[in-house]
Amino acid sequence: MVYAADQTLSGHKGSTTGLDWHPRGQRLACGCFDKTIGIWDVKTGKRQQTLSGHTNYVYCVAWNRDGTRLASASYDQTVRVWDTTSGREIHKLIGHTAPVLGVVWSPDGSKLASGSLDKSVRVWGAAEGRNLHVLKGHTHFVISVDWSPDGKRLASGGFDNTVKLWDPVTGKETRTLKGHTGAIEMVSWSHDGTQLASGGRDLTAIVWAMPAGKQLRVLKGHTRRIESVSWRRNDLQLATGSQDGTVKVWNVATAQTLHTLTGHKKPVRGVTWSPDGKVLASGSDDHSIKLWDMARRVRNQK
Repeated sequence: MVYAADQTLSGHKGSTTGLDWHPRGQRLACGCFDKTIGIWDVKTGKRQQTLSGHTNYVYCVAWNRDGTRLASASYDQTVRVWDTTSGREIHKLIGHTAPVLGVVWSPDGSKLASGSLDKSVRVWGAAEGRNLHVLKGHTHFVISVDWSPDGKRLASGGFDNTVKLWDPVTGKETRTLKGHTGAIEMVSWSHDGTQLASGGRDLTAIVWAMPAGKQLRVLKGHTRRIESVSWRRNDLQLATGSQDGTVKVWNVATAQTLHTLTGHKKPVRGVTWSPDGKVLASGSDDHSIKLWDMARRVRNQK
């Protein structure tokens, strides 16, 4: 099925890249190439806050588990942590020597991890902003990082075509997953931690069984590289955003496309499901964020 968007959020002056829903689902944060972070009220479609401070593109944003803090990763080589009530910058994490494109909180909110074009992953203490570990093993850019739901494993995707798994306590590499034939743009754990998805420049998304690291599914259908992947709450479906300008929703068990969402006029940079799994958000080089009511689409098919 092919669908158009239900709502469009406009106002950013550059590509909208990293997207993340507030844990309660009423707000959406967006990193933008205009160097700002926008926080949107999804019910009204209005921007509530603009966080300014980065001196270059903001590529990724991530809420902590209680929604009181937001982390952002930027081409200015820093990770910043914000108090979203006041809009104040709390920490500026300095250590990477090249643009930072990925950031994620540990499930308990005590740590952050970041991935950079300097080929490293860094683990930080969230309270004090101190660098705890530098994880080295990738031979090319690290674009994406994600923490397993149990907090025991950290995944990273690199331009060396590999996914690496790390012990975030010791900083040691525990496994390398090989299967992609192009650079990896995004990694994402399923909510139950039994699967890991990766999307890349080989036009595919791969679903891996964890912790074994066995390749389960290869999702094929996009005509240009995949920029983003996101699991639906039930872990039965995966969304992908692509340079071909579309968002696809997949049945993970069958590797079949369920929905193709069209409407963006340029490449799609980010996709993310709402916490309740009802709404899918996408950000694009066309400067817009689109919201797709997937629960309504399923009802209308019945």
